[in-house]
Formats: sequence, C-alpha cells, structure tokens
Amino acid sequence: MKARQRGFTLLEILLVLSLLGVLLALVAGAILGANRAVAKAEHYTERLDEVRAAQAFLRCAVGQALPLDDGQQRVFVGSEQAMAFMAPLSANLGGGIYWHTLSLHGQRLEVAITQGGQAWGEPQVLLHQVRGLHLSYRGYSPKGQLSDWLSTWPWPGRLPRAVRIDAQLAGPVPWTVESVTLRLDLSTVAGQ
Repeated sequence: MKARQRGFTLLEILLVLSLLGVLLALVAGAILGANRAVAKAEHYTERLDEVRAAQAFLRCAVGQALPLDDGQQRVFVGSEQAMAFMAPLSANLGGGIYWHTLSLHGQRLEVAITQGGQAWGEPQVLLHQVRGLHLSYRGYSPKGQLSDWLSTWPWPGRLPRAVRIDAQLAGPVPWTVESVTLRLDLSTVAGQ
C-alpha cells in the first residue's frame, strides 16, 4: 500500500505568505524612515555649514575694517539693514583692500565688493533664507564717550568699536548673535 504523503494546505501557505508580506512591509518602512532621517541630517548639516561660513566671513571682514575713506569721507556706514566699510580681501580671493557692502536683498544676505567705484564681480550671496537682519553698532562719540548699541552708526567718518549682527533664519538652524570687535581700534585716538 502506498503511504500517503502529507503536504501543506492552502490555508497554511496563505498564512505564511501573509506573515512574510507583513515582515517585508515593516522592513521597507524602517528602511524608508532611516533614509528620510539621513536626508534630514544631511540637510541640517549643510545648512549649519552655510551659516557657520557666513558668520566666519563676517567676523573676518568686519573685524578687519580699516579707517580708510571711500573718497567721500566715509569710513564706515551702518544702518539697521546694511553696512559698508573698507577691509582687506582674503589672499585666496585675490587680496587687496576693497569697500564691502553687506545688505539683505529679499531673503538673501549679500556682500558687494567694490574698489574705486568699480564692482568686483557680482554681489555674492552669503546666506539664503534670511527672514530678517538687525545690525547695531557701538563705539566712541567724537567727544570720546562710549555709546550704547545704536541701530544706525551716526559718525560715518570713524569706525565703530564693535558691530552686532543678528539674523532671523528660516529652517532648523538658528543664527547665533555675533558681536564683532574691530581689531584695529583707532576710534579713541585724539583728533579723530
């Protein structure tokens, strides 16, 4: 007599296939979630690098502002939304002393560099997605008194002692308020 061979029933096969499908769905969901988390972390890191690079440029440029006028007896021009000053350009960008103008255009923080009235290329975007910019200045008055933080620099013929840069950014990376002390402080010299 033949022995009866026993196999899996259709119900058992369907049950195993449905369990495998659920497991595959869970694994696929975990992989997609991990990919999203990695992409979000990369975006955050890129934005953080952009903000840090903009802050480093501003610290360097503003910190090296020089008491040289632009031909119109202006050494430093500062308002709440923009500032302009003479400073050296980094050697890897060609070097030299140029007039730097920092301003907010739309949601772009830009710096325009000119020399003798001639633009040195197009204005460069330091940072995108900037919702607001607030600049303030502190220095000595012509009478030698230290001022409070001012939203407009009232003495264009002299350098401030310090510049505070505050920006409101879109996105997850906040702007740390920068207070930049000018390295060359000739504002207290007699006769200035």
